[in-house]
Formats: sequence, C-alpha cells, structure tokens
Amino acid sequence: MKAPIEQWMTFLDPAQLPLVRRNWSGPARINGPAGTGKTVVGLHRAAHLAQRTSGRVLYVTYANNLPRVQSTFLKTMSPAVAARVDFRSLHQWAQEFLRERGVEVRLHGDKAETAFSRAWTHVGRGSRLVELDPAPLYWKEEIDHVIKGRGITSFEEYAALRRIRRKAALRRTHREAVWALYQTYEQLRIEKGVHDFNDVLSLALAEVRKGEPAAPSYAAVIVDEVQDLSLVGVRLLHALVGDAPNGLLLIGDGQQAVYPGGFRLSDAGIDVRGDRGQVLRTNYRNSKEILEEALAVVSDDAFEDIDGVRTPGRRDVDLTYYDGKVMRSARPTVAEHDQDLVDTLRALPADSLGDAAVLCPSMRAISHYQRLLTQAGLPVCPLEHYDGRPVEAVKLGSYRRAKGLEFKYVCLPRHDEYVNARHGVDRSDSVLECLGQELDTLGLAGVSITVQV
Repeated sequence: MKAPIEQWMTFLDPAQLPLVRRNWSGPARINGPAGTGKTVVGLHRAAHLAQRTSGRVLYVTYANNLPRVQSTFLKTMSPAVAARVDFRSLHQWAQEFLRERGVEVRLHGDKAETAFSRAWTHVGRGSRLVELDPAPLYWKEEIDHVIKGRGITSFEEYAALRRIRRKAALRRTHREAVWALYQTYEQLRIEKGVHDFNDVLSLALAEVRKGEPAAPSYAAVIVDEVQDLSLVGVRLLHALVGDAPNGLLLIGDGQQAVYPGGFRLSDAGIDVRGDRGQVLRTNYRNSKEILEEALAVVSDDAFEDIDGVRTPGRRDVDLTYYDGKVMRSARPTVAEHDQDLVDTLRALPADSLGDAAVLCPSMRAISHYQRLLTQAGLPVCPLEHYDGRPVEAVKLGSYRRAKGLEFKYVCLPRHDEYVNARHGVDRSDSVLECLGQELDTLGLAGVSITVQV
C-alpha cells in the first residue's frame, strides 16, 4: 500500500491465479462488481497466454486512454512477452485493420453530427418524438446505440426489438418516427461522404466475415469493459477467434455500463454457460464506509446484465480493506468550496499527489479545475495524457475517462450539484466529496462515486 498506485493496479490475489491459468473450452466471461479485480485478472491472463502460445494476443477496450496504461503495466509485469500483446481501443483496431485491407474509411465526427442535426430539423423536431423527449441527444443515442450499434437494417426488426437500458417506452408510431429520422440521417451522411463510428465497426465486421484475404490471426482476444461495446463490436471481436478454446475472454459488469442501448451475449451468438462464466465477489479496494457511500447511489437501480439476468443494484461483496473513509465539505460559495479542494490536496502525505485524482462530470468543469490547481501550484496530469507510469501530479479528468483506473485518493468537486441536477433537485451550496483509497465506478448512466483515505 505504500507503493505507487500503479503497482496496486497489477496486484493479483493468489486466489485469482486459477482463473488466469484455466483452460476454457470456448468463450468465457469474468463478471463482478467494481473493485473485484476483473481487469487485473485480464492483464495476467494476457501475459499467461502470450507465454504459452506462439500467436499474438489482442487486448481490446472501448476507451482510448486505457490501452496505453495497460500496455505499460504489462511491460512492467512481463517484459519478455509484452511485444506479443496488442493493446488497442476497439475503433483504433478496426481503423487499422480496414487500412491494411485497403478499405477507405472517411470517419468525420463533426460532419456526421451536422448530418444528424439537419435530419432532426427536417423530420425529428416536428415528429411525435418530442412528446417523449424534445432533446435531440436522446434520439441520436437511439440511432447510435440501438439501431446502428446493434446492426439493425429493417424497420420490422427494430419494431420488434426489446430495448435494453432505454428509459422511454416507444409505441409503434414512435418507432416509425425514429426510423424516419435514422433513414434521413443516413441519406444525409452518405451525401456528405462520411462515416460515423458505428460505420467503422460495421465495415470491419463485413471484412472479417469475407474471409478473403484471411482475417488477422490471433491466439486469443481479451475484451475489457465489454458492457460498453456495441453489439456489432462484440460480434466483430468474436469473429476473429470464434469459439476456439481459450480464444475469447470477455471482462465486464453490466452495472458499470455508461452507454445506453445494451445487448445480451446470446444476441452475438456467444455462449458462456457453465464454468465459462465466472463471478468475482471479493472487493480488494474499498472499505465498508466507501462501499456503502457508493452503493447508496445505485441501490435502487436494478439492471440487466449482458447475460440477460436481472440484478439488484445493491450486491453483496466480501471486503479485504478497512482503512478508507469518506469526507464531505459543504460551503456556501464556489470559491470557499474550491479552497477546500486545494487544502485537501495540499494536506496529502508527502509524495502522494501522483496517487490522487480530481474527477469532474464535464469538460467545462475539467477546464475550471485545471486552472484552479495550476494557479495553486499543484502539478496536474490530464487523464488523456496518463500512460500508466508513476507521475508526481494530480490526475484530472472526467468520470468516464477514469473508468478502468484506480486511485488512492479521489476528489469529486461539486459532485452533489451534478447528482441533484440529474434528479431535478435544486441545491445552491457547493459540495466537495472526497472519497478515498480508490475510485469505485458503480454509477449507472455515467454517475460515478468515489473514495478517500
């Protein structure tokens, strides 16, 4: 515990070693609440497979920053085999694969957004969709995560679809309006000659399924945070190794999903029944006080995991850590609140700034606190620049960017304002929540809660 947090993020409990070395007869999945060491098992599994096979291992996650961090960790853990493990975000891998195959990719997020805005103006804004949600973002997510993310190509398929993790219940007339919006968006996008992120995965899946020339050969594919991938993305990765023994390992937990429009593994043709579905139940990073604070956010939010099982928000875990505590600071002004944040960071033990993180819900808040900490003389390392090597600077980034990472001290400035705003609560005071000895991302829909020693 006295070592930098980076050493903690690769610590494997001896009780987890059998999962690392197990021979799986086909696709397998490791599940469990936040803090139970799923990613650590995945990293050690990658090293184990690289040592015992002659092929390459692909380690994929959704976030762009995690592959850099995980690659650094593996080089430290197993330098002899690190070169045979490819760490990539899913979209990064897909784009590299398509370039190698000579398939033109015209990914342009801004132009795709413009195409959707025009489609909303033409057919969405005056439709029945505004009865349910007048904000176009909800309907953009419906297209991205439910229609294109699942690879749906016909209205009848969409009309019959059971939509997972979507709050608004849609009648047929609403689905007809969504489909009209989707078709108009696709028409305008194609006219602009651009692809969106879903198109990249669909193109890659089509290329892999062609089989000629052969798809890249991997001894194994390990997928971390699988619950945040789209169904098309999971199908793509499954297609690389099929149902080969030890070929596909899926790591993730449906409660920690931050993107709407979920799926079931059966939708991707993946069967992990029996001992190929393992659940971790020991929390290695949170004290009871911290865990209870986190569970209070999600206790009433049951969720459907990617195996189709309905699970309560509050789950029982065994604890191994007892020293963490939660501290709260409520102030009448933002200036006083921010001074508490600075004082809290300055009061950390010597040489501990690199173990601390300040997490925010928006880019605007990140910019504000980067200025604040810099003016206070505190070194800052943006999470998008963090590569897994110890750095004596406070990590700063968004709740989502922090997924998959761990910290000894976490500060959530004005967190209550954010939570209350999401639930329609008017609250004028500024609240700093410092929760420590680890980041515990248990929130649904992007709501995170964390920890401080």
